[in-house]
Amino acid sequence: MWRRLARRALWVPLALFLATLVFPAGAALAADKLVVWWNKGYYPEEDAAMQKIVKEFEAQHKVEVDLSFTAQEDLLKKITAALIARRVPDVAFCFFNDWQVVPKFGWDDKLADTSDVIAKLKPRYNAKMLEVAYVMNNKTKKRAYYGVPIEAQTMHIHYWRDLLKEAGLEDDPAKIPMKWDDYWSYWKKAQDALRRKDPAKYGKLYGIGMTESTRASDTLYNFEMALLSFNGELLDKDGKVVASQPKNREAIIKTLTWFGDLFTSGYVPPDATNWTDGDNNAGFHSRSIVMTPNPSQSIPAAQFFNKDDPQRDNYFNKMATIEWPNGPDGKKPRYLSAVKTIIIPKDSKSQKLAKDFILFVLEPPRFLEYIKAANGRWFPAFKDLYADPFWRTGHRGPRGEKDNHVPVATTIFLERDNKVFEHYKHPAISQVYDENIWGKAMARIAVEKWPADKAADEAIERMKAIFAQYK
Repeated sequence: MWRRLARRALWVPLALFLATLVFPAGAALAADKLVVWWNKGYYPEEDAAMQKIVKEFEAQHKVEVDLSFTAQEDLLKKITAALIARRVPDVAFCFFNDWQVVPKFGWDDKLADTSDVIAKLKPRYNAKMLEVAYVMNNKTKKRAYYGVPIEAQTMHIHYWRDLLKEAGLEDDPAKIPMKWDDYWSYWKKAQDALRRKDPAKYGKLYGIGMTESTRASDTLYNFEMALLSFNGELLDKDGKVVASQPKNREAIIKTLTWFGDLFTSGYVPPDATNWTDGDNNAGFHSRSIVMTPNPSQSIPAAQFFNKDDPQRDNYFNKMATIEWPNGPDGKKPRYLSAVKTIIIPKDSKSQKLAKDFILFVLEPPRFLEYIKAANGRWFPAFKDLYADPFWRTGHRGPRGEKDNHVPVATTIFLERDNKVFEHYKHPAISQVYDENIWGKAMARIAVEKWPADKAADEAIERMKAIFAQYK
């Protein structure tokens, strides 16, 4: 498995080699303009809102902005190659910056210190979301802010209310059982009932759309959420690996056992071990799964923008969003947030203008318009923005229906035990996530039929080996 991963990773040295051939070290992309690489939005409304901001900035600052949008997977590769080849944009915002760029390239001294930007914004911040950008620089041997957090995502469960009704089960979010075993059994009951009712229509429908693959970052979210439910930890407060401690090893084994049993029970699509991040979304939208965990509000947001459903009946009436269940010990769930972050490369020749641009983007009315254009897919990192009534009420349907999606995310962020992913603690986490060692452990169990303790020990040892490379 590790060899297969290594083959997939060959693009990195190849991309860097080609970049160094084409571009001289230290060369800026453009000296007479601000070059901005931005993650392509999931909806056209997002990109339109950013284009509007850029035009306003150009008019106010009398400067040209070269704005380009790129899909997140391709943009990560582009940023990685650019940082190492030292031919960089002035500003780069990728949905993978927080865990793949900031820890790794902050450590390597390839990102600009943005502590002055953070200082100006600090009174506005949800303080918990600031940690993700405060990372160690191996050259200075100090921590500093090497990015500007702007928005966050966390775990939600989305389900089809009308499918539960058809299965003869309660569909009201308030009536879904929240005890651990009862919660997961509920979706299994829905699958059984629907398949019995209409085998021709529902013979390939599954109750639980759980991503368990080596290809998806959703797997990391699912694993770490479940691990928290089983009271396990991977790192201590200082960023040292504690996964092999007896309590944590036991929790990891229980977590992997649970994923293995869930997959082999027949209630998860058999191709879930090969899913990418978009496949659970696609399965949900095609109504081939009753429910799916998803680490953002992208699924209901897509239904809100669904042009084939002008009354937004799916969004307001046929589906709902609920929380992760209580843990096996009965305690309320603990949540993880991934906080999306803007970076300025250290080799940018226009760092002051880049910082002015970021501050301009994040001015309250302007950034509120941008983030609302994604219809709740992201939650703002700023207190003054989430004070806006939208985050508590969401939208109202054409017949006065309430929003069963956006307010749920707000409750999770503001009223639940919520911590950010711990990649800021140590740059090795970037590689741990990149290798998806927990997805590999799931595959060992589900596909290769390994016992959970053997798969857990292999993953733990690999994690320790990755951390040992950093001195």
